[in-house]
Amino acid sequence: METRLIPVIDASGLRSYKEVPGGTFFEAAHFFVNGLLNNGERLDMELLDLTAQEIDVLEKQTECNLIRQQIGEISIKKCAAIAANRSPRLYLKQLNGLSVKLWRLEREIKKACP
Repeated sequence: METRLIPVIDASGLRSYKEVPGGTFFEAAHFFVNGLLNNGERLDMELLDLTAQEIDVLEKQTECNLIRQQIGEISIKKCAAIAANRSPRLYLKQLNGLSVKLWRLEREIKKACP
């Protein structure tokens, strides 16, 4: 598979480059969103040559990842509530809302990337 160097900024603010799979900057950045970078690193968007649509897709993918993390945290709380013989209704309502939001974002991403 073809690889590409993408610009990243680490937690201390230093700029460096990381080799990731992908033939274009967008494909390489897409892999970033799916977790190839370390926790302290972030993509340096200023040095990438991306269209507004591609940047929008990357932002939506980042939001999807945050929603997935929230779903995981709420699921743990729901299980703890069930184990403590408390009603999980509040957590179920939150999970349903986040699931719908995630589904809509993923549908928008799919429409934007034919």
